[in-house]
Amino acid sequence: MKQITFKSLWASLCLASPLFFAQSAQAAGKLTVYCTVQNNVCEAMTKKFAQQYNVETQFIHGGTGTILGRIKAEKDNPQADIWYGGTIEPHFQAGQLGLLEAYRSPKQAEILPQFKALMESEKGQFTSIVYMLVLGFGVNSEKLQKLGIDAPKKWADLLDPRLKGEVQLPDPRSSGTTYTIMATLIQLWGEDKAFEYLKQLDKNVSQYVKSTLVTANLSRGESTATVGFVHGYATEKEKGAPVEAVLPQDGVGYALGGVSLIKGGRNLDNAKLFMDWVLSKEAQEIPWREYGVYQIPTNVNAEVARQSVKLDGVKLVELDYDRFGSSQEGKRLVDKWLSEVKLAK
Repeated sequence: MKQITFKSLWASLCLASPLFFAQSAQAAGKLTVYCTVQNNVCEAMTKKFAQQYNVETQFIHGGTGTILGRIKAEKDNPQADIWYGGTIEPHFQAGQLGLLEAYRSPKQAEILPQFKALMESEKGQFTSIVYMLVLGFGVNSEKLQKLGIDAPKKWADLLDPRLKGEVQLPDPRSSGTTYTIMATLIQLWGEDKAFEYLKQLDKNVSQYVKSTLVTANLSRGESTATVGFVHGYATEKEKGAPVEAVLPQDGVGYALGGVSLIKGGRNLDNAKLFMDWVLSKEAQEIPWREYGVYQIPTNVNAEVARQSVKLDGVKLVELDYDRFGSSQEGKRLVDKWLSEVKLAK
């Protein structure tokens, strides 16, 4: 099954007026972006960058696990210059494997204070933080009403036998979301209890799908509950879907979105310019201002959308990035999930 879609966005020649070049940065050439945010946001961000900096820009869209696998496979002949988006642990894993180009963007200085220490560590030499996502439950309120079930409030509530066949999750082999779920539960309970929970939850899971389908299927009523990043549920609710987000009372996980330069990329200077730009206040506000994508900006100067989850009083589960950002640990946990949860009968 094809997992990566390709779309090219070239800077429009009609913009090539003297006034445009006078206002744009002094850049030229090409750029290829591996993009792991919503497809329409990939399209918008690469198009705006192309127009602003006179750089012919194309992107290839795919899930976090899919893109990491592609970068590994292309180690000796990289086909892209920069990786934008996706949960940060696989970015850290790519850095550990020697797949990334070292670059500390000057815009790291504008990171939210709670993430300064992480960016000042060795990991920040290869990867910068571009947004924050909050993990929670998504429910279809109409389906819950038909089933006579209250919305889940705690992780254990998803094990309700009445939800058998009504839960969908992303597949961690192609998506970073379920890896974040695993990391969150391990931090909460320890690995043994976390995997016992995942085995029990599997009884209620109808299928593990691409991350892009999880929220869409929930909106269409093809599932009743899921676990994912809550900004996606807010977007679907705005579109009129009967979708609600719930933050689990016993611990809320989160993910950071990464941006990294790919080692051996052909357009290093433009990749650095793109990284600097997506870390800026202006660029980080584009997804929510123009496309209703309510990820939380991590530039301290950026405005946060009113639709974004408010973190005051939320019990966030702190993640061990040394552990979960390890390539060896990431592979071990995904392999363990596959053998003990997905394929176990």
